[in-house]
Amino acid sequence: MIGYIDVKTSPVYFHAQKTLNSVKINAVIPFDLLRLNVGNAMSVTGIFVTPKPGKYFFSYSGVSSKSVLGRVELQVKTVTANWLRIGQAFGSANLQTFSLQANLYLAKGDQIRLLLAEGAIFDDAKHYTNFVGQLLEEDII
Repeated sequence: MIGYIDVKTSPVYFHAQKTLNSVKINAVIPFDLLRLNVGNAMSVTGIFVTPKPGKYFFSYSGVSSKSVLGRVELQVKTVTANWLRIGQAFGSANLQTFSLQANLYLAKGDQIRLLLAEGAIFDDAKHYTNFVGQLLEEDII
């Protein structure tokens, strides 16, 4: 972990995966498997709750459905604002790969989620849907 002058922070990082196609439009994408969850900030419900303030990196990759496009939004909820779209990723129909990455400054207690905004995503036991995140630098006051 990156630190300053003999200060080392505790790590926060996760890797979440899906195996099922059971996501409805305008619903949070849940995950079947947490491969890593250091810091216990990610839930299989699909909500990441920031345990400490700082700079974070998030990355999502997925595959669109065979018959319709897929559009996924990365959203943040803060103390002062309800769910806001930070970015979005599109995959046209016919099993197209799509991805989204973001570097964000987050306060303690902020929440991050992925929302299926349109169409459908495809998944099975090969884990095409992946969501990773990590604390890059903690704000130490």
